[in-house]
Amino acid sequence: MDNYIPSFTDISEWGKKPYSNTGGTRAKNIYINRENDTEFFFKGSKRLDDGTFKYPTEFWSEIIASKIGEWLGFNILDYNIGYDINDEQQIGCLSKSMVVHTENKLSEGVEYLRGYDPGYIPEFHEYKYTFNFIRETLTSFELKAKEKDFVEMLFFDSIIGNSDRHQENWGFISNFKETIEEINSELRVHKGVFGRIGLRILKFAAKGIQEISSDKEEDNSFNIKQKLLKRQSSIINTCFSPIYDSGCCLGRELTDEKIIKMLEDKMMLESYVLRGKAEVRWAEGKLKPKHFDLLKMLKPEFTQLCEELQKRVSENFSEEKLRLLIFNIDKNLPKELSHFKLSTIRKELIMKLIPLRVVKLMEI
Repeated sequence: MDNYIPSFTDISEWGKKPYSNTGGTRAKNIYINRENDTEFFFKGSKRLDDGTFKYPTEFWSEIIASKIGEWLGFNILDYNIGYDINDEQQIGCLSKSMVVHTENKLSEGVEYLRGYDPGYIPEFHEYKYTFNFIRETLTSFELKAKEKDFVEMLFFDSIIGNSDRHQENWGFISNFKETIEEINSELRVHKGVFGRIGLRILKFAAKGIQEISSDKEEDNSFNIKQKLLKRQSSIINTCFSPIYDSGCCLGRELTDEKIIKMLEDKMMLESYVLRGKAEVRWAEGKLKPKHFDLLKMLKPEFTQLCEELQKRVSENFSEEKLRLLIFNIDKNLPKELSHFKLSTIRKELIMKLIPLRVVKLMEI
């Protein structure tokens, strides 16, 4: 399990700039590793008005979720430990940017949902955020084949108990550089009419990506955005992004006093697991479903996928390996930063939550 022990990086001397486009609730900044000019995201906890931090151990939940996901074979963004002595919280989770601006682009789910339905406002229309709405949106943008990736993400959320898979916490990566290189390769091989058509496609694709990437206010019209996204998904090689922003899980909101009680009360622990709800609704207007109930509703249509995921998790998972991972999660923290380590009781809680969730998952 050594491969899944998070690394520690001191980013105090890296370049830093605020990241203002996030729809999340936690502080997030972009850091530039000056050695190779690579972008990273550093996230801590949300700072409250009284100067304290909401859910100060949430970054550990993000890191642990990432490592569990990697271990169990999910396509997930890799999170490790970051430290900035000049940051207000100092410690947080660090992830390499999923995109390189000259090669590809991340479009969050909300861009597609609002492109499909311009009247959809997430803050006011929570009841509309359903699997069927997402499915209709993907079909509209010629991304129906990616439904399975979305279901797999929901499957992973049920393992960690993530309750915050909102519209900004999933998306698609458009690999425009790769697409242009493929078209150029075809142009070098073929001549004549095909070459002229290919050149027109290349120019069309390049123009579309240039427009989609624009930050100009006049490009924010929903009708324009919808057309550009359709152009993007129909021409550019597009894939479902790695799973990211999964920190709202593993009891990160629980106080130490509550955890101690749960560790001593099996029924209380099981009740907590069974109460956990997904962010994505099954039907419009209904309450948020519990994680395992949502999967039960999805399984009849995605039977083969769910059975394959159940089999993969069952084959990879063991409590012994989980313990090695959880109790070494902060192994690489320097001694002088040992006060940032995850407490033993929280590690013990996670050791009980994950196996219980895996059992419930196998019963579906």
